[in-house]
Amino acid sequence: MLRRRRIAYAVTALLALSALLFAGEHGAAAQARVNNDVVLVLPFENTTNHAQFNWVGESFADSLSELLNVPGLVVVSSDERELAYQKLRLPLTTLPSRATAIKLAREAKATMVILGTYSIIPGQGESPASLTGTARVIKVNEGRVMGETMPGGVWATREFDFGGALTRLQEMQGRLAYQVLYQRDKALPFSQNQFVQQATKIPPKAFEAYIKGVQTDDEETRAIYLKNAIKLYSDANAGAIYPQAAFELGHLYLKKQDWKGAAEYFSRIQKREPHYAESAFYSGYAFWRMGDLTRALSSLVPLTTDMPLTAVYNNAGAISVQAARDEKKPEERARLLNQGLTFLSRASQSSPGDTMVRFNYAYGLFLAGKYSEAADQLRPVIAGDPRDGYAYFLFAKSLERIGKAGDAADADNQARRYLQVYAKWQTEWQKSQTVAEVPLRLRQVYDREGQFTIRADQGDDVASGNTQDLLIKARELYSAGRDEEALPELRRVLMIEPMNAEAYLLIGRIHLRRGDQEQAISALKTAIFWDAKLIDAHVLLGRIFLERGDRAAAMTYARNAMQIDPNNQEAIALQRQVDTGGK
Repeated sequence: MLRRRRIAYAVTALLALSALLFAGEHGAAAQARVNNDVVLVLPFENTTNHAQFNWVGESFADSLSELLNVPGLVVVSSDERELAYQKLRLPLTTLPSRATAIKLAREAKATMVILGTYSIIPGQGESPASLTGTARVIKVNEGRVMGETMPGGVWATREFDFGGALTRLQEMQGRLAYQVLYQRDKALPFSQNQFVQQATKIPPKAFEAYIKGVQTDDEETRAIYLKNAIKLYSDANAGAIYPQAAFELGHLYLKKQDWKGAAEYFSRIQKREPHYAESAFYSGYAFWRMGDLTRALSSLVPLTTDMPLTAVYNNAGAISVQAARDEKKPEERARLLNQGLTFLSRASQSSPGDTMVRFNYAYGLFLAGKYSEAADQLRPVIAGDPRDGYAYFLFAKSLERIGKAGDAADADNQARRYLQVYAKWQTEWQKSQTVAEVPLRLRQVYDREGQFTIRADQGDDVASGNTQDLLIKARELYSAGRDEEALPELRRVLMIEPMNAEAYLLIGRIHLRRGDQEQAISALKTAIFWDAKLIDAHVLLGRIFLERGDRAAAMTYARNAMQIDPNNQEAIALQRQVDTGGK
């Protein structure tokens, strides 16, 4: 009997799960029928002579790349796309032929590539500009346009038409994303309306300003467009930052060596955003150039866990060593130095041939009094660059400390030969026996290709991380009252992790806030099925049934909540209401 009851509960929960994912046949089993694909979206081609609307083509690549990022489909990012162009030595402004597009896709390891063309009719009077266009999807391994086999065995290609007023561009892109995904998998568990909502979350004027900004070569004009995009986005979203625009502005200021501006915009990118790792790397570098070692480390140290690249370890380690060198308090100095040596040791293990890492590691070992180990790290640095006066100077002092006077003298002569500031540094050494003037060495360029490799290797770990990121984003949207935006994030969570109780709990809260008690009950019961100790779900169900006058059911959930945590104030309040018969 007990076993039958459990089976019944399981069936009920799974039916609820299917309903919440928009229909039984649209569930995870249907999704599993489709093999994972990797898709590359290229900028669409403007077939008219109205060059002022070329930004529209780039907007399709940018928008579709975000919209197509659903479970079961991996999207090649704009950074990876640029890398593919570079490897094939193609200018980024090139609009490739089908053959070249397939080459780009193969370079990016994509199995699908999306191409498109559009024509523009400029606006007249109060009538806005309009466009019409066509997109097609090429299956890279097959070398043909995506389609389907018709009765009689005839292959029919599928092209996707779009058009309308330019003011509704984002709606077109949302519908196009849906059509491409639906053609790929008829069991797509999302509606077209959801894609349109997702596509239009950025204010149209902000989106247009951003796209025009990234396409503009003139730095001053580019900055104006991007700042305008940030303002328009902020005005429409209660002061929130437009992450893509902030990222591009950060790079603009980085290129100009405006360290303050670069740090300001890069540090605004939140952890859940795709460009977070690169932004944290460059904000750390910019803060270091400003002499703010504390904020540099606050950007880089967390990144050593999130993105364990050699360049990240090197910079975090080098800045930690520099901070230790400048620190007066013995305990804090020891902590910083140990932190720096830990990071630099990891960097050395991941890239044994990296002489920059070895130099920084040697410097840290020298400060720690490990002179023989420091000398060992410096030997390959000098072998790699026999004119490195900085390395010779540190090498000479390391040898001197371990009593190798002859070798130290030879290294010192080389330092004197190649180091222009030798006299000043030697005077300081003789006076204080310190090497405080020797600069640490930082990577100036983020390793995007290394990041892509890590992301590919992480596999399921990345999916799990994405689940947490999606949940964090959904919680924030729910707290801000933006339920329509929170629901798609929660549905993505359930496509990746169908047994995620917290996602069902949040869906239940949203339905309850909308006044839809039936949907709320279904979601909350499913949450409890997957996590029987989820006290918030018990409390919410108790309140719902109490409001509906079902005191017996309310009592059951109140008792469950009290058994889970008798000190929980919400559970205590519910129990009191049930006992007194209040609502």
